Amino acid sequence: MQNEIQKFWELLQTSQKILLINHIRMDGDAWGSLWALGWVLENMGKQVMALNDCPVPPGLNSFWKIDIIQPKWDVAAFNPDIIISLDASDTKRLWNIYETWKHIFDEKTLIVIDHHDSNPYFWDINIIDIHATSTCELLTKVLYDLELDTYIESWEATLLYLGLQTDTNMYFNNDVSPETLRVWANLIEKWADFRKVIYEMFQKKSFMQMKLWKYLLENLQEDCDGKVRYSFISKENIRELGIPREEIGGYLKWAINELLINIQWTQIAFLLYPLDAEENKVSMRAQPWNNVAAICELFWGWGHILASWFQSFESEEQIIIKLLEKIKERL
Repeated sequence: MQNEIQKFWELLQTSQKILLINHIRMDGDAWGSLWALGWVLENMGKQVMALNDCPVPPGLNSFWKIDIIQPKWDVAAFNPDIIISLDASDTKRLWNIYETWKHIFDEKTLIVIDHHDSNPYFWDINIIDIHATSTCELLTKVLYDLELDTYIESWEATLLYLGLQTDTNMYFNNDVSPETLRVWANLIEKWADFRKVIYEMFQKKSFMQMKLWKYLLENLQEDCDGKVRYSFISKENIRELGIPREEIGGYLKWAINELLINIQWTQIAFLLYPLDAEENKVSMRAQPWNNVAAICELFWGWGHILASWFQSFESEEQIIIKLLEKIKERL
């Protein structure tokens, strides 16, 4: 990986205009790594553009100052020198942005910074560390390796901490290592506002969120002698509350972490909810020594060993039946 980092550094020195992209339906790691790198590059005097098909999720709106990400930027007019993808495990996760501008992407030097073990090393320079808990952990180490940490101020450190804290589920996940905590210490030394991250991402709850969680608890089910707990939010629930569908994921993000997987004796938990009128999403969590990533891959999903997800156009009933069947094969 050091050779790839060196190539990246050489490109940074000769590039002025840089396009940043990350995966659709951003989480804290995708958003934090893109925002932090964007600010570091701007501090270096670079011109930065950022693209994503999806708006910033409501749960992350406390961690942005300006609209750095736009879905309608004209990439051809910007004509970037290099393009950097953050926290995307493959081109499918880049969604329409990649397909729309593929003719431009094919002409440019493309850089991947990612930590997912399913990443096929899909571009020219691949800075990938599957042992890193998050892209923010990896990016922090890269910036320090290149002695660019002088450009990390409190705001950038807070954004990097955002990805580190959320992707480790407050350092609970089993991939947390001494190196993870060393990165944590470096960011605290840069005055990362870790209290803000903990409050905004784990503690704060809106009244609407509590009303939605009410349905989650009413729909709670169990299987496999209590080793599996799951719930769902129906389209009817969404209509009754009048929640815009694009905000549902933000409201539910920590429900599976804070509620379902923490019910006593639970080994695997999953939560199903509608993304739109046709498509559903399933988020899965596991206690250590289980592997929900392997299960989600059977449904063309992705993620981590203890936290993964997939999307499906099948009905709620079909998804639950098929998913329980696959879980039972592995328990």
